[in-house]
Amino acid sequence: MFEGVLIGLALSVVKAAWDASNVRIEVIDKGSGPIHAYLTGNASFLRLPKMLDRLESLPQGRPIGLDLSGLSHLDHACRAALEDWAARHAGPGTEPVEMTEPLEVKSAVG
Repeated sequence: MFEGVLIGLALSVVKAAWDASNVRIEVIDKGSGPIHAYLTGNASFLRLPKMLDRLESLPQGRPIGLDLSGLSHLDHACRAALEDWAARHAGPGTEPVEMTEPLEVKSAVG
């Protein structure tokens, strides 16, 4: 019985971490002009690989608007990774990525 309680407790911690790191990325590409990517939810290091994979799949050489205003949480690791991705994506001869800052985000690291 004790093992069942421990397993249940461990699963509830994993589920809570999963729910707390729920982030959604919506990309709007009308074929020409800038691509708009909207991030909503909680951006934490747990979902960083998913976010970066999705952003890396965006085409090079087109202007991109990255809207972070829908995020309710953005931790330091995600912010640094997004800024690094934006700098890498805006190579020579490419317009810089326009990042819209989150409105009022609770940061994990002050």
